[in-house]
Amino acid sequence: MTFAGLDYNVNTWHSICFTWDSVSGVGQLWLNGKHSVRKYINSGSHISGTFIIILGQDQDSYGGTFDARQSFVGTLSDVHMWNETIPRQEIMNYMENKYFSSGNVLNWRHLEFRVTGRVLVEES
Repeated sequence: MTFAGLDYNVNTWHSICFTWDSVSGVGQLWLNGKHSVRKYINSGSHISGTFIIILGQDQDSYGGTFDARQSFVGTLSDVHMWNETIPRQEIMNYMENKYFSSGNVLNWRHLEFRVTGRVLVEES
């Protein structure tokens, strides 16, 4: 799925947020506090069962293998995930370094992770 119309510069920090409402099926991409057009993705769906969150790698199937050519090259920080669509104001609060509600599914500050391969972990 493509969300066109959002400009970005390479080799600079970017804030990316994606929202999806399972009831309406509407998804929207936010890049550095600016939103894309809304797109219909899929409605009436829900995510259930045991899930795995993979950061920095494209996995073609659940529990499948990895391809080094599809790995993310760059820096990841402050990743959060919620089990609901967060309102615009929460996104803007984050962008303006104000208080925001940390993710209730994935919270970067309390993340337990396993490093695989050549990864540098730094404290901020």
